[in-house]
Amino acid sequence: MNSTEEHTAKAMDYINLLHASGMYEKQTAKIIPFRSIDIFENAVSAGTGNFLVDGPKETVHIDESILPEDTTFGVRISGDSMEPEFHDGQIAWVLQQESVANGEIGIFALNGEAYIKKLQNDKDGIFLISLNEKYAPIKVSENDRLDIFGKVLGKSDASAITGHCR
Repeated sequence: MNSTEEHTAKAMDYINLLHASGMYEKQTAKIIPFRSIDIFENAVSAGTGNFLVDGPKETVHIDESILPEDTTFGVRISGDSMEPEFHDGQIAWVLQQESVANGEIGIFALNGEAYIKKLQNDKDGIFLISLNEKYAPIKVSENDRLDIFGKVLGKSDASAITGHCR
């Protein structure tokens, strides 16, 4: 027997002793389901408005457990107008749809500027509302163009997608 075979035999003997002693538990691999999702690189504004349409995006493969069910895409948040719920630098997970119910948080483009805001539709009109009270509501007039990209389902810190595969 050569030295490699001797070392292998000794290692196997040790493994068998560990198994017999009960000190060793066989580890099973945990399969983590990953999902591909697009994240728009231009942040939506939690403040004054940023352009989103036709902006660059990256496709990432991330742990499915951090995504709310039905998530269609993600957007980066910029600003503090949606605090305390949403923070600068976080990723908002969005279900792409053409409408958002009154009181829901969505991704909107008002005259070409993209926002994450709460929709308010009442007798005084349509407003995009910030959660941070230091920001005034944005009134949507008849002459404005309001596009709805979808409903916000949840959020993650950007660190949750570090180390992803592209």
